[in-house]
Amino acid sequence: MMPGKPAGYNRAVFGKWRWRGAAALVLASSCWIGLAARASADEQVGVGQNPWVDVQLESGTLTVKTWDRPQVQVATEGRVDVRHVDAADAGPRIPRQYTAWSQTVSTDHGDVKLPEESFVMPQLAGSSHDAVVARGQGNTTIMIPRGTALVTAQVGTGQLNLTGYHGVFITHVRDGGISLNHVDGSGYVESLRGPVDASYSSFNRLRVRTATGNMMFRGCTAHQIEASSKYGSIVYDNGRFQPGLARFESDHGNVALGVRGGAQIGAHSGSGHIVSTFHNGAAGNGNPNTAQQTVRGGGPVVTAVSKSGSVYLYNGSVRSHPGVQSELQGAAPESPAQDRTPAYGAPRYAPRYQAPQYAPQPYGGQRQMNPYGAPRQPNQFAPPRQQNQFAPRQQPNQFAPRQQPNQFGPPRQAQQFTAPRQQPSPQRQGQGQGQGGGHRRQPPP
Repeated sequence: MMPGKPAGYNRAVFGKWRWRGAAALVLASSCWIGLAARASADEQVGVGQNPWVDVQLESGTLTVKTWDRPQVQVATEGRVDVRHVDAADAGPRIPRQYTAWSQTVSTDHGDVKLPEESFVMPQLAGSSHDAVVARGQGNTTIMIPRGTALVTAQVGTGQLNLTGYHGVFITHVRDGGISLNHVDGSGYVESLRGPVDASYSSFNRLRVRTATGNMMFRGCTAHQIEASSKYGSIVYDNGRFQPGLARFESDHGNVALGVRGGAQIGAHSGSGHIVSTFHNGAAGNGNPNTAQQTVRGGGPVVTAVSKSGSVYLYNGSVRSHPGVQSELQGAAPESPAQDRTPAYGAPRYAPRYQAPQYAPQPYGGQRQMNPYGAPRQPNQFAPPRQQNQFAPRQQPNQFAPRQQPNQFGPPRQAQQFTAPRQQPSPQRQGQGQGQGGGHRRQPPP
């Protein structure tokens, strides 16, 4: 618990929240902070059936879990101020639309700008919503009732984990990652400089965006989903699509879709390539940069786009496709000594495929680690280079035996017999005639 007066708390905490991504909810909650009843950070706060839980941490790991109790419990290793707001005061201040303001993020690739956009909040469960507001810093775990209607969570630097929650959620992290595990509902997820990992969750309507972080969806089901990133890659592995629209787009990363069930997939790669491993009833057609894939008779419309990266389409889990798995992990297939353990969590393989080969020059060494082209080129061109290197060394061995006949062969013998023909001695000619052999010649002494 952080002691102090409410006014002093407002100056100490809100004065440090300079980034605009959380400003909409900060303004909404700061208007009624004076109406809240203060509670201890380590105590349980009694709430109604469908409360709103609003949490903001300057730094640290925030973990939000559900339990079967009508209380909210906040346990922290740092300093957190907790307040309870009655439904009469909290209800009118619940945001009906969340505005994600434009963001300019400085990265190793230069400044990245995310445009302003709005997310219309769905209808919340229940008709009465009181609120629990928590502000502070440090590693914090919050237990909330299973019937919680809305969770809004902001972390400046750290990690945000949402587990076992069913409802509406707004999550934002500036420097760090976001994890959704067994989450069901609709929400907006934004991580500027970190990965997003969603496991075994079901989404009615989900909007996810990152500047540099990768996205990993494992065993998820989506009715309507839009995921976009500037420099991160997106993997939707072993997932299902329900009637609705789904779009995955990355400017400089790769997009990989592992689909269970039927779908109508449209894929496009600007300067990369498209790889599809579908079979057993999947029919596809397209050119190297655009493809249309009908999976198991078709289904929801799914779009996968990478402006500068590659697009991978496969059936089910990537574990069943070692080639795709190796490329996503940045491991060459012919390197058995390299670790090939599946690394579906974005923090594990984020450095390997975040900067593709086609990225600009400032990527440096990362460009050589590109898993979507570089590992295969040495294998294709290595044999010709070896032949060119060893060919000059074989030539002296091939031509050395041919020099020996030039030293001892007919050319030297011809010089020996030519001299007697050009300078015959008179004495030898006379002797030859007297013996009756005018045309016979004696061999030289």
